[in-house]
Amino acid sequence: MEPVFRGETNESAILGTFLDHQHNDVRTALKLPEDFVIHSLGHTRLSRLGEAGADAFTIMKIAGHSSVTVSQRYVHPTPEGMDRAFNRLERLNAEKFEQAELDAKAEATGGSQAPTIYPTVRRRPAAKSLQIIEIKSTGP
Repeated sequence: MEPVFRGETNESAILGTFLDHQHNDVRTALKLPEDFVIHSLGHTRLSRLGEAGADAFTIMKIAGHSSVTVSQRYVHPTPEGMDRAFNRLERLNAEKFEQAELDAKAEATGGSQAPTIYPTVRRRPAAKSLQIIEIKSTGP
């Protein structure tokens, strides 16, 4: 039998049969249902990763899945998750826009100090895919 966890020596390796026996003992002691198997723990971990905002590709890498299609079953979009995604997108867009403005002003002034730009982002309640960025500048 192939070890599940390799040890420093073959004698210290943990075999799947050992884990099965340990799991059965714990399941019985905790009065868990028979269909509660070790695989359930991995499924819960991956589902919670998805709930925490991990994308299917990250879950695929962590779980060792051969395809992102397998990992997609652990990702369940929620309104809160979609809000977090749009908030991250808005912050990223504001940062990119600010940097582009600073680069353009520095180039236009021959590399001199560009004015400080403070982007602010307002969301439109009806359409989250749209955003308005106001640019407030200070300086010369």
